[in-house]
Amino acid sequence: MLAALLMAGLVCAGPAGGADKTDLAKKQNSLNAEYSLAKDSTFYFVLDILGRKLELRVRGMVLRTWPFQSMRFWGRPELSGNVELVRKSTLKAPERIVIKPGGEAEKIEAAPMAAAKPTGTSAAPSNAAEFDLEALELKDMPKKFSLDFDNGLHILIKAKTRASGGFLGSMREGWRWHIGLPLRNLFGPQTGKGLSELELTFDNDKDAQAIYWHFFEGIKGIIL
Repeated sequence: MLAALLMAGLVCAGPAGGADKTDLAKKQNSLNAEYSLAKDSTFYFVLDILGRKLELRVRGMVLRTWPFQSMRFWGRPELSGNVELVRKSTLKAPERIVIKPGGEAEKIEAAPMAAAKPTGTSAAPSNAAEFDLEALELKDMPKKFSLDFDNGLHILIKAKTRASGGFLGSMREGWRWHIGLPLRNLFGPQTGKGLSELELTFDNDKDAQAIYWHFFEGIKGIIL
């Protein structure tokens, strides 16, 4: 897969002919950006805005694909380039009870699968045992949560069923989007950048839950 990425980059670097040189340059940049991530044996993601999909990859190989049904954005979000997840948050994070030898039971937040940051492709989620673990964990994962990246982009992930909350839910969502965000932009912390939010809605509940489970703080990715 790495060789394929490198070969694609070389092809793009050749004569453009009648093709749009700007598009070729963008493709070349995205290939170069992915190659820098794919050469390491850790998970990374690719958010393809135009293709309407979010993918989890390792060494250039697609492990999971989550197509999103719809999207909308507020402000002037950075929709291209390399990013790193700095915070993952939800209204109520899933918890697990862990009993320590000789101690008391302690509640801890359920750790995502990818938090182990595998050192080889053998740790990829194609492993049957990890799929079994995922099946057990997903039922407790949230269907609505947010991801904050190091470039200031805030992404809200939600399942279609979670998005529908009747009349009151629509009112709350309308208030948040059309009034709450503008007010936060005006009176919130002045960081030199305005708020930027991208909202992605997924048809399948399990898609949103799987994204929460797979994404760990520190995971790197590319937005195309």
